Amino acid sequence: MSSLASLTAPAQTSSGVETGFCRIVRGWTNYSTAFNATHDTGAEGDFATVASFYTPPADTRPVEYGVIVIWLGSGNQHLDFTRFDFRVGIWGSVEAFQQDPRQGDLATFAFAAPTGGSTTVPDATTLGGRPAYELRFSLTNATLTLTQCQTYLIGFAARARVQQDGEIYVPTAPSEGPSDAQAGNLVPFGFNYLINAGGLTIYSGQLATELLVQALGTRPTLLVRLQAHTIHLSWSSRAGCYTLESADGPGPVCNWLPVAESPQATNDLFSLSLPTTGTTRFFRLAQ
Repeated sequence: MSSLASLTAPAQTSSGVETGFCRIVRGWTNYSTAFNATHDTGAEGDFATVASFYTPPADTRPVEYGVIVIWLGSGNQHLDFTRFDFRVGIWGSVEAFQQDPRQGDLATFAFAAPTGGSTTVPDATTLGGRPAYELRFSLTNATLTLTQCQTYLIGFAARARVQQDGEIYVPTAPSEGPSDAQAGNLVPFGFNYLINAGGLTIYSGQLATELLVQALGTRPTLLVRLQAHTIHLSWSSRAGCYTLESADGPGPVCNWLPVAESPQATNDLFSLSLPTTGTTRFFRLAQ
């Protein structure tokens, strides 16, 4: 019996900044579906906000948010990013996002202009002929801690300073995973998961967004102890978004499967005891 206690860590820089999630593929042209992320001027104006889901594997602090945007105008309108300001919001639940998509219930960051990326040079031109820009927003002034295993929504919207400035859309990305969301009075019933919002693409409704974070804590450690003919496993009960898995061999290419038995929660720990099987088994915690 052996154990594998940790997962491969995300890419990390010398400053401790790592990727929370990344669905941006620079230079990609095949954006086929995009979702409105524009707030019209005025308290009674139309509005829509898009948001991506993020469940931190450990306590983190947001550092930078990136997003691909596509502009939609009509008539003689011309794209001018100086005629918009921007917001990045953080919500603590889907319910909070539905209730007020104009601003995050945990934090809202307002920007007169992006802090990175380019508003003049497109990252790519889509197959439909529209320029797609990568905008980036520094969140280093944030004091908010994103708690391990709690699911948050990280949202984006552009506010048009004049109602006739056109609309900014965020496209879906070439990645698979749980659908992201859109909310606002432009959205049917006020809220939709993108996969069910008319954006039925092969990309599963994930937005072309990115979040960089600074790790404040560590991922949970799996403790394994062999006593007589019993394997005792334990890990922190804060790690509710992790699943105990086992395999006959180590490494990412082996057949990892969830352990069928359910752990017990006692004294801030999940614990589970399994009988030995006479063969080598490896264990890990997978988010």
